[in-house]
Amino acid sequence: MRLLHISHQYPPAVGGSEQYIAKLSEEMVRRGHDVTLFTSRSKDYRTWEDALPAFEWRGGVRIRRFRSLTRTPRLWRLMERGYEGLRNGSREAWHEKMIWLGSGPLMPQMAWALRQHATDFDLIHINNLHYSHAALAAWAARRADRPYVVTPHIHPEQPNTYDVPYMHDVLADAAAVFAVTEAERAFIQEKSLSQFVSVSGNALDPADFPLEDRTQARAQFGLSEQRFVPLFLGRKTAYKGLESCVEATLALQRGGHDVTLLAIGPETEESAALWQRTPPSAGLVVRGHVTDAERRMALAACDVLLLPSEGEAFGIVYLEAWRYGKPIIGGDLASARSFITDGQEGFLVPPRDVEALQARLLWLMRHPHEARAMGAAGERLLHRRFTVERVGDIVEATYRRILRHQAP
Repeated sequence: MRLLHISHQYPPAVGGSEQYIAKLSEEMVRRGHDVTLFTSRSKDYRTWEDALPAFEWRGGVRIRRFRSLTRTPRLWRLMERGYEGLRNGSREAWHEKMIWLGSGPLMPQMAWALRQHATDFDLIHINNLHYSHAALAAWAARRADRPYVVTPHIHPEQPNTYDVPYMHDVLADAAAVFAVTEAERAFIQEKSLSQFVSVSGNALDPADFPLEDRTQARAQFGLSEQRFVPLFLGRKTAYKGLESCVEATLALQRGGHDVTLLAIGPETEESAALWQRTPPSAGLVVRGHVTDAERRMALAACDVLLLPSEGEAFGIVYLEAWRYGKPIIGGDLASARSFITDGQEGFLVPPRDVEALQARLLWLMRHPHEARAMGAAGERLLHRRFTVERVGDIVEATYRRILRHQAP
């Protein structure tokens, strides 16, 4: 098959949806398909600033990156005004256009490339619904009379990720929609956004995460063997619950517990403000963007992964933690509940509930044997349900079914 995958960003840009499409694209190449990837040159969705080369091969995938218009504060305000209009009940087309313009990435050269070359491909796969490239890609597929599929990465708790008329249109016209959890599938069908939904899951290739020595990993971050170490790993946006992690850690320290929070991931305006109002403490080790090797070391060094998020389509860092046999504490969301059993692979706590998070951390500190058993259960779940091969089987079979139905 000749496949065109289209995403808002692609590695080395960081993010769960970026990793999803990268692993899927490379798996399709491994299976003998020809895969081209269209994306932006950005590593930062806040600005869409051009930072990456225009052409590249990664894992056998032919990557074309396009320049995008800078996402200025004015465009952010335009987008927010559009969303405010929708929240107030307006369905005026201009509110929708404001959202599309403000979301980005706006890539005129990609529009031209799609106009010229969409017919070169058998099928188009759109990754991530709530950025502007999705509507552009769907338009190009319709114009070229090519089937397209979508992995939307919907956060049911965050309507901005799905509840805009042009996003509804993208889903409605798709030949198939891939949900990453059963909860996302049920939500899409309940909202009548699409009836052609398959659950592909998210994926990890364990070979990308070789096991690291815990003692060496701790030494790299200046952590003692005896200290209890929770890890926050991801972009430090407010909705992912970093502030709750900090508050719970500091509360445990005030209670006399030997605990250090390891907070790793790209900084944001929200996290910069958080660090300014957080008193200097030996109980916090903060790193921004890190290498893949440092990411693995952090996973090896920690005792538990924290992601008490207010909205996630999946949370691929759960899989990374389980690869290292670590339990997780996640946000009690429908997406997480659909594949994590509370008390089995870790715990789920209500977002922003610092006391609940603190209580679960304290329980794990006092029950190390049970904590290791939870991490082992997560590792078994990873190998059973969330490998690249398993996701590749589901997606490839769907591609083939669509193209068989399209054949004259």
